[in-house]
Amino acid sequence: MKITDSALRSFRVARTYRENSQKVNCVDYSPNGENAISSSDDDCIVLYDIHEGRPQRTLFSKKYGVDLIRYTHGDAETVVYSSNKLDDTIRYLSLSDNKYIRYFPGHTARVIALSMSPVDDTFISGSWDETIRIWDLRSPNCQGLTHPLGKPFCSFDPDGLIFAAGVESQAIKLYDLRAFDKGPFATFEMRLNRVCDWTGLKFSSDGKQILISTNGGMILVLNAFSGSVLHTFSGYNNSRGISLEACFTPDSQFVMIGSEDGRVHVWSTESGMKVAVLDGKHPGPINTLQFNPRFMTFASACTNMALVLESFREPAHSWDKDYDQCLLPLLTPQDPSYILYRLDSQNVQGYEWIFIAWSPDQSPVRQKMMYAATRATLKKEFGGGHIKDEMFGTVEEDVCFQGYLRHMSSCSSPAPLTVAEQELHQIKVTEGLAFPLQEEAKRALQQLKQKRINYIQLRLDVEQETIGLVHTKPTETHELPYRIPTDSPRYHFFIFKHSHQGQLQEALVFIYSMPGYTCSIKERMLYSSCKNRLLDEVERDYQLEVTKKMEIDCGDGLTEDFLYEEVHPMEHTLKQAFAKPRGPGGKRGNKRLIKGAGENGEDS
Repeated sequence: MKITDSALRSFRVARTYRENSQKVNCVDYSPNGENAISSSDDDCIVLYDIHEGRPQRTLFSKKYGVDLIRYTHGDAETVVYSSNKLDDTIRYLSLSDNKYIRYFPGHTARVIALSMSPVDDTFISGSWDETIRIWDLRSPNCQGLTHPLGKPFCSFDPDGLIFAAGVESQAIKLYDLRAFDKGPFATFEMRLNRVCDWTGLKFSSDGKQILISTNGGMILVLNAFSGSVLHTFSGYNNSRGISLEACFTPDSQFVMIGSEDGRVHVWSTESGMKVAVLDGKHPGPINTLQFNPRFMTFASACTNMALVLESFREPAHSWDKDYDQCLLPLLTPQDPSYILYRLDSQNVQGYEWIFIAWSPDQSPVRQKMMYAATRATLKKEFGGGHIKDEMFGTVEEDVCFQGYLRHMSSCSSPAPLTVAEQELHQIKVTEGLAFPLQEEAKRALQQLKQKRINYIQLRLDVEQETIGLVHTKPTETHELPYRIPTDSPRYHFFIFKHSHQGQLQEALVFIYSMPGYTCSIKERMLYSSCKNRLLDEVERDYQLEVTKKMEIDCGDGLTEDFLYEEVHPMEHTLKQAFAKPRGPGGKRGNKRLIKGAGENGEDS
């Protein structure tokens, strides 16, 4: 969804968290936008799940305190943060096991700025000791040091090649990370009346603007190339000189800041006009504010933290006339979402609603899984009795008004074949067909025959109806279990080198791996039906003799001993012949058949 004036004005508070007893001093989102983390003056670190909209767990830094917490580059499981109590060392923390990975000592006064590189493991810190230090997460030693001649607030640009320092609330200095020891390559002196102090500095995501936060009633937006002031935004409450953090939206088109009265003010960076004032429902000043880098949400915090809802639309006409106008702008081509659309009809519980689960094909698999897992929870929390109809869509045509009408028509028509029945029907249609080998797969089998490689992994390309090559990585026997995928079926050819009866031997093993019922019926049937035709072709056209054929669901049991026993099954040479049980020893008792005399008195 595109961020517009009207979209920003429609934001509402979706969740309010009261996990802290003192001021929340920093909030940060993970690079993928799926998690958030906050640090507080009560020494707490709180982790939040954005998809589920709830706190995950709380960690503590009672001894050192915690401030300026930042996710590391590309990792939602590690953070760095500064201390606000015992010393001025920066700490590198693993969130998964709550253990410090590394310490970064060096500053001799409180750290007031911390910025992660957007491209690698480098980060920079600014301190009241009037230094900026450059660090690498892999080493506790300072990688570089510069003296900007004042207390610096610093930040990386979006490319990670330049960092800016706001010094003594009067100058912006730009440094090249590759030549920082030569000093700034540009310095912009600010010719402004000194009415407040600078408290933060950020680049916009396009790298064209610099945002300066203050402890007064104004914030500045500068041209990042010339240093000229583009906009001075004011008109929000900050009479007590509080350090209020401002931020850009991810598209660089808007600037947001909290205020002393708990409201959020939004300006356009293009026009310089204020476009929205949102009620953050905070009992105190909003100290920190961050917009999610991937999703249409943002977080604001005082002693409470609020998660602000993406969008809300007021009805203008009847539900069918408003449908496309209200719903379609909410759809984004890469991000899943839930949409609740209110109908005009009512039942005993109130208005009836349509529940729409939007999951576009281009969205990441993890997001799809998260939305699928939370779907039932959302329906339960909202109230299933309010939901009249439910739809699922991957493209706009599925959930538009005409798509809804088609959905209702299909629900009232006779039940069609299930997905499983359709797949079985398709298998019957294609039964007996052999998928041809792609050229790469043919070359790999030829190399296997020549023993230039010892392992081949193949897959079915269902759309092209061919057998394609996955890879031919050199594989030792102990590595074979790790070659077996856990989420998709495969064919494997492996030359098993081993010693048998004192002689070194080689055996070609064919492995058909099918990881249980995580695969569709169609995949299971196709792989099973193509297996024999593939083996026939391999043995006929490539003169490869397959010593052993086996079917597995995972690679855990593919040990050297297992393969040896499969290739050389134990033979029982001393078999005990079947023998009729002997009767009891001694007298056998009276005979059942008695030879009697004939009619003439002779023995018969």
